[in-house]
Amino acid sequence: MLVLAAILDLTETMGLKKTLQDALAKGDGLAVDAGAVSRVTSPCLQVLAAGVRTFTESGGPGLEIVAASDAFRDTASGLGLAPMLGLQENNGG
Repeated sequence: MLVLAAILDLTETMGLKKTLQDALAKGDGLAVDAGAVSRVTSPCLQVLAAGVRTFTESGGPGLEIVAASDAFRDTASGLGLAPMLGLQENNGG
């Protein structure tokens, strides 16, 4: 499991991308815990969305976002990436 940092900004993008690439190269699925995220920028969400797509296209184990914080969900929704990230709309529940 990959536990995301509280702040996911541009400085985190390349490390995140490398971690996803390494897991994919090993043929491992990956659960990404986004529960502690208090701020996330679009480049990190784009890396995660591309990762979900790439894992799916590989035909092997997938990449799943788990325990997404409200901040993570809100930003992903605002950018139109929530469906691609497998995040359901959450209206109070």
